[in-house]
Amino acid sequence: MSSAPPEDAVPSPARTPGKRNAAATRQRILDVAKAEFAEHGFSGSRIERIAAGASANVGMIYHYFGNKDELYLAALEASYKIIRDREQTLDIAHADPREALKALVELTFDFLSTDPHFVRLIMNENLMMGRTAQRSATIPHLTRPLLEQLRTLLARGQKEKIFHREMDAENLYISILGLCFIHVSNRYTLGSMFQRDFAAPDWLARRKAIVVDVVTRSIVVAPAR
Repeated sequence: MSSAPPEDAVPSPARTPGKRNAAATRQRILDVAKAEFAEHGFSGSRIERIAAGASANVGMIYHYFGNKDELYLAALEASYKIIRDREQTLDIAHADPREALKALVELTFDFLSTDPHFVRLIMNENLMMGRTAQRSATIPHLTRPLLEQLRTLLARGQKEKIFHREMDAENLYISILGLCFIHVSNRYTLGSMFQRDFAAPDWLARRKAIVVDVVTRSIVVAPAR
């Protein structure tokens, strides 16, 4: 006979299968929605296609997200969260300022070049004049740690006389983003202009090295001659 468990034994809390399934269904809907909105924009996207792609039904989408506007907002916020979470893995507070800056540029470049949806979602949102992003409290909240990291990085670099004092966190990040963004957002028109595949791995490797060099030279104090 097996002995009974001690009276004071407390079972470990566990999520019920229903809760796990609900979370998985919601995430599946969100993943399909990101692809749908990136491909077709807000107005061209269809809830029915999202439901079919997520192996869900339309009622589930409205249950979890309320309406199409809220689903689009959730998809946009989820996309921002991916890159913001990755940025938080960088050791900006302790690494050499030049190496920390290089790591941030490379992370941003790689994310924008490889994420299948982020750039197109951002382009579509800007075509709508940022109407959804402007009503999000999550997007600026997610951005605050990045700005704090950059301010810390700039303060350290300036204190050690490595960085120029006139650079601020917002302008630094906009410069990084612009250099890492254009070859993705304009990939096809640039490809037609120059008859080149701007998603080719060898071209991307060269471009990343150039972007790191441009950003570094723009902020790092030139050595005395």
